[in-house]
Amino acid sequence: MKLNVIFLFTVVLTFWTTVLKAGPGDGLGLFLDFGQLKAVNNDTGTEYQTSKIGGVQYDYQFTLGDSFSFSLLGTEFSGKGVLPDNTKYEYYKAGILGAELRAWMGPLFIGVHGGQYYLTWIESLSSYSGINWSSGSGWGLGIEGESGWSLSWYNEKSEKIAFDDLPEQRVEGKRIILGYRWR
Repeated sequence: MKLNVIFLFTVVLTFWTTVLKAGPGDGLGLFLDFGQLKAVNNDTGTEYQTSKIGGVQYDYQFTLGDSFSFSLLGTEFSGKGVLPDNTKYEYYKAGILGAELRAWMGPLFIGVHGGQYYLTWIESLSSYSGINWSSGSGWGLGIEGESGWSLSWYNEKSEKIAFDDLPEQRVEGKRIILGYRWR
């Protein structure tokens, strides 16, 4: 916990004492997610993910002056998983629909976002647990060049997601995102 506070304090001081410059401008972005959004038992912290499959993210970024940008985003991640006492579901999908505010220093950015996180467990193409939602938030660091290519790292965590016949869960994870923005 202390390291997280020290790290965030250092990042804030860096941005505060440096002239901020907005990175690349407005545009649609499409990204591959190599990290993970995993299903976790809300009460015990048990992870239900058994392997990663991958994900995608899309966003549209709007510049706000010289130092900030605002994005509307959506992301979806799939993985293999096992629920205790319920072996009919082998896969899950988790995702986010939200908005992000970024502070820029040249091509480098730090972003915070919030929105609605969802989770569904999948038995087959025609049978799934239903899509259940909860609010959540995350933050990240990244670089986006003038060419449109970007690389970023994000930390995510949702609130409790309640299911009728499954344990209460949440979505959390650390994601590495590689993508391109059209301008």
